[in-house]
Amino acid sequence: MPTVTVIMPCYNRSYDLLQTLQAYERQDTDEPFEIIAIDDGSQDATFEILHSYQPKRFQLIPLQLAQNSGPSVARNVGLKHASSPLLIFVGDDIVPDPDLIEGHLRAHRNHPDPAVAILGRVCWAEDLPQNTLMKHIDGPGAQQFSYYYLQDGQEYDYRHFYTANISIARQMFDALDHWFDDTFVYAYEDPELAYRLKKHGGRIIYDASIVGRHYHYHSILSFSTRQQRCGRIAWIFEKKHPGVKKDILPGLHWHIGLAFSRILNASWSPTVLDRLESQALHLACQYEWSPNQLLDVLYLSVLDYFYYKGALESIFAQSFVKQRLLAGYALGRLLPALKRFVREAHMTGIELPAGFDPL
Repeated sequence: MPTVTVIMPCYNRSYDLLQTLQAYERQDTDEPFEIIAIDDGSQDATFEILHSYQPKRFQLIPLQLAQNSGPSVARNVGLKHASSPLLIFVGDDIVPDPDLIEGHLRAHRNHPDPAVAILGRVCWAEDLPQNTLMKHIDGPGAQQFSYYYLQDGQEYDYRHFYTANISIARQMFDALDHWFDDTFVYAYEDPELAYRLKKHGGRIIYDASIVGRHYHYHSILSFSTRQQRCGRIAWIFEKKHPGVKKDILPGLHWHIGLAFSRILNASWSPTVLDRLESQALHLACQYEWSPNQLLDVLYLSVLDYFYYKGALESIFAQSFVKQRLLAGYALGRLLPALKRFVREAHMTGIELPAGFDPL
């Protein structure tokens, strides 16, 4: 009987899935463990790799979903097959350090309360090229993970239930009427689960010594799309659990008020939204490999804009003024940020991209 079950959803990961599996062969532990790898309807050879892989150090249980349904569904399928008292949730793009499994076991021995989840650290893999956007979102921006601000050994709230590298007692799931909520597709399914676990005494303690290396490249284009999707789903979270917006949508009323205040602006036109967004992304793309002292502020403004735009899209989905409202938000939020960057760039001698013109 394995002591630990690693639950790993997989999707279109055939190009380097072997690297992840082979890293588990190098785990420095004497405890038996299993990996339940759930192919979430991949269109590539992910399941073929899982099915044909012959592990030497662990038991591998490959499962396959007929269609892509998102990590909530995949993890729930994995949970049904888990046979160990301790669960570790990871991503298929997380390559574990050799002591990841032993580190989680050690941490739970130090914190024997089954309600305690142990959060390990996730950092960019050293051999993965890191552009300025990636350094920002995992650094002072903390839009991907908040490790930049976390302190080893401290307790953190439900927002930090990162299933890239976290462990929890299997018995905690018995207290829930449902596991991961498949309403949340590709965002907020982790903290939503932790929010419900909190009602049953769930806690999260951070152990910085348990490390997974993240192989997932991002650009401003991919991550702004992610932020917009997260903003949409954040409002679903608030509707299911009224009151969480203070944590996940702070200052929401201010953003709504800003959008309405500019909705009748004379500068509005059907193209203003697309133009402002394309100019913002064009500007940020210019510096993905050219760091400067203004970049963190620029990234914060642009990524925050897309996040709250997503929230506004959800809130006013059925409103006849939705498009004007979004354009008003771009004029009130994005345009001043771009103008401020241009002004400060001129003052500091930072070169602007050719063809850049906020409006």
